[in-house]
Amino acid sequence: MIDRTSHISMYAQIAAILESAIQMGELQPDQKIPTEAELMETYNVSRMTSRQAIEILHEKGLVVRKQGKGTFVIGPMLKQELGGMEAFYDSFLQKDLVPKLLEMKVTDTPDDVVSILGEQFKQSLFLKRMYYREEEIFGFSLMYLPVSLASTVTWPLAEQNAGYTLLTKHGGYSLKNASLTIRALPANKEQADLLKISTKDPLLQLSRTSFTAEGQPIEHIKLYLRSDLCELNMNVPGNSFLVDGIRK
Repeated sequence: MIDRTSHISMYAQIAAILESAIQMGELQPDQKIPTEAELMETYNVSRMTSRQAIEILHEKGLVVRKQGKGTFVIGPMLKQELGGMEAFYDSFLQKDLVPKLLEMKVTDTPDDVVSILGEQFKQSLFLKRMYYREEEIFGFSLMYLPVSLASTVTWPLAEQNAGYTLLTKHGGYSLKNASLTIRALPANKEQADLLKISTKDPLLQLSRTSFTAEGQPIEHIKLYLRSDLCELNMNVPGNSFLVDGIRK
């Protein structure tokens, strides 16, 4: 029970009790934690106190909110390694995420992507995928490929292969390197609806541009990941400084 005479706030005490239950395994990953109403009744506190206790757990990355279902102990995080040329598709399969192709079409390429890929990409083959595990959606991607691939790439082929495979095996391109940019962004309504989160919840955006052996940009992908379910890892050489890669 909580100590009402303590200098520690009641919501912090409740949060500490729940955190201890999570650490001790009394509350298991993917298990629903007590609701605000249940905490109010158990500890005889206000709704605001209950809400603040749950918010502490959320800020610590211990729980995740699921719209219409409640708040749950966070399950296994997606840990994505950075630094290689591995396709996101293949990497996620190895982590037991299921890719689902949502859309494939020839489309006018957005201006921001044209500025990256060049005027020859006024039109492109567009692929939109979602990545999930069980009922939990971890992220989605928007990929822009050469429009010429539309004549050979079918829906089943795109659904079962990474973009890199489509480029190399079915498009005949040789890939040399890729550039990757990472940003933290608030979710807009479209992104929030797809990921089943709240508007303005934080997302991780990975923007990757791949280049041919001749140094020409040939593919661009924007990957949006839920920051409460995913983390990015990178091995840094001893003579490198992360601050050198930060742009104003």
